[in-house]
Amino acid sequence: TSEENEKAANVYGDSIKIDFNNYVFGSASDSLRANTIDTTNNYKFKLANNLDKNGDYKVNRYKITFSPDVVYANAGYSSLYGLLGTTVLSFSDILGNYRLIGQTSLQIDLKNSDYGLAFFYLKQRLNYGIQGFHTARFVYLSQPWGTDLYRFRNYGAAISTSYPLNKFYRFEAGLSWLNVSMENLDLPTESSQQASYIVPMISFVHDNSLWGFTAPIDGTRYRFDLLANPGIVDKNLSFYSFLGDYRTYFRFWNYYSFAFRFSYGYSWGTNPQRFFLGGIDNWINRSFATSAIPLNSPSDFAFLTAALPLRGYDYAQQIGTKYGLVNMELRFPLIRYLVTGPLPVLFDNIMGVAFVDAGSAWNHNNDLRLFGRNADNNFITNDLLVGTGFGARMYLLYFLVRFDVAWAYNFNTFTKPKFYISLGTDF
Repeated sequence: TSEENEKAANVYGDSIKIDFNNYVFGSASDSLRANTIDTTNNYKFKLANNLDKNGDYKVNRYKITFSPDVVYANAGYSSLYGLLGTTVLSFSDILGNYRLIGQTSLQIDLKNSDYGLAFFYLKQRLNYGIQGFHTARFVYLSQPWGTDLYRFRNYGAAISTSYPLNKFYRFEAGLSWLNVSMENLDLPTESSQQASYIVPMISFVHDNSLWGFTAPIDGTRYRFDLLANPGIVDKNLSFYSFLGDYRTYFRFWNYYSFAFRFSYGYSWGTNPQRFFLGGIDNWINRSFATSAIPLNSPSDFAFLTAALPLRGYDYAQQIGTKYGLVNMELRFPLIRYLVTGPLPVLFDNIMGVAFVDAGSAWNHNNDLRLFGRNADNNFITNDLLVGTGFGARMYLLYFLVRFDVAWAYNFNTFTKPKFYISLGTDF
């Protein structure tokens, strides 16, 4: 009301003295006047070289100046290649229109190191990126005469685009040029295998998930990819693949959630992409169902894809050019706070999980047999792998550590428990 406004005006007028001499209002004449008026603290406000002859503010061209955003060392663990460490340097301009990212992990010389450089143009709605990279990995592979050390190298370049439809949906596309080699370091006389690929890819992505302490607890996210090597360089290496990954999370009682995931891969062509099931990603105390890591060619190094988790089994329990995988997981607070006795160590926000994983990988659709019967005529799984168990997640120093115990189940009997210690977030 007018009466209330009058009271407020009186209050401000009586108790607060506001000096507007340092403010610029309205026309250029006001700003010129501000240059000549002293404030109560005898400070003269000046605008140096910011006005033109008409008293209007000058418009200067924006200059791109990069400054560091992130400079850090990153440590990790790969179940296939062991401990990994990289240094990441990220730079951008003030408006965030341009981004420059460098990554390096130097060992001995450039031939044995990882390094890459990427530049992204983010000014418009359609974002662009270009990058060059080199990676080197060392793996022991079984041979008829024993185990030899192999070096896999991959170098090339890629261009990528991303077009957001809105905050939660986007299209992505890219074109990669890869050069992959496989060398036996213990037998230098053996000729190395080399292959080149030109791989286009297009993807549709949705993500509105909400994260909890260790994993998403609400929302939905999915991704569909179509990629191929048309065989431009070598027709014998051509393939076409469709990949799908759908995940949804149901939150209840604040910190409880139920997670459901379905992923699928289908590859065909002269040299189709391969997928393997069994185990969990970043598995430290790993074990393989095969004699060693299933890398048989440069194509495997470039495109062999792990479909995980499928707990209760070893790595590469099944390998095929097609796969399907279902994961169901209940996530809940296991220990909120735990203070040890002799040592004042605090463990907090330890999350618990109970899960069921089921999936299968195969090469030919006609050969797939999910179920069957045993010698006693009991209904059991055949090509279908099913595992169930429980576990815990906690932050230990720098890493998120996962502890799981799981049993394989064939609808008739359970196997002995298998224990998993791994790093990283859940799906």
